[in-house]
Amino acid sequence: MTEEIRVTPLGAGQDVGRSCLLVSIGGKNLMLDCGMHMGYNDERRFPDFSFIEDTPGAPLTPHLDAVIISHFHLDHCGALPYMTEMVGYSGPIYMTHPTKAIAPILLEDMRRVAVERKGESNFFTSAMIKECMKKVVAVHLHQVIRVDESLEIKAYYAGHVLGAAMFQVKVGNRSIVYTGDYNMTPDRHLGAAWIDKCRPDLLITESTYATTVRDSKRCRERDF
Repeated sequence: MTEEIRVTPLGAGQDVGRSCLLVSIGGKNLMLDCGMHMGYNDERRFPDFSFIEDTPGAPLTPHLDAVIISHFHLDHCGALPYMTEMVGYSGPIYMTHPTKAIAPILLEDMRRVAVERKGESNFFTSAMIKECMKKVVAVHLHQVIRVDESLEIKAYYAGHVLGAAMFQVKVGNRSIVYTGDYNMTPDRHLGAAWIDKCRPDLLITESTYATTVRDSKRCRERDF
């Protein structure tokens, strides 16, 4: 009997923002993105990590084998320092080199606005951002990363923004593909998403504009 793949949305299950999925595959637990919802100023802005913990308030490290971040937009990475330093996670976090370079800049800017301008409490500090980024393992596109003896990940070009990546995850003979946000129409500074031909057991893809019919690139540039 084939072991099931289980997906638990910790955020963004029925809205836009706070993207965070817990995927269980082949005995491994992966977190795909760890974003913040920009429309809230309380605990609702963070993913609901209680679905991971056996005991409320317990660290997440024993329950996660890896965290994967698709790109630097805050709705996909904004809760990282909160998760690692305030909830408790010391395992590996995988993202591309550009994402690792840009994410802490955006995180610090958001922290400054929330704490210094709005006076919000229960927010991560600058020191927490730095400690969080020490856990990051930067990856190159098309590089096969062996997390352990049975878990491997591979990043592919996603377009969208600099450093954005789709990830293929393999555990034994099972596999999933997680796209994050991606773009199939090249523009003047980013190409179209690309991935090797594959047959994943599960495809998790963004669908924010899935029902939107867009004008052609030529028409948009003409109108602009």
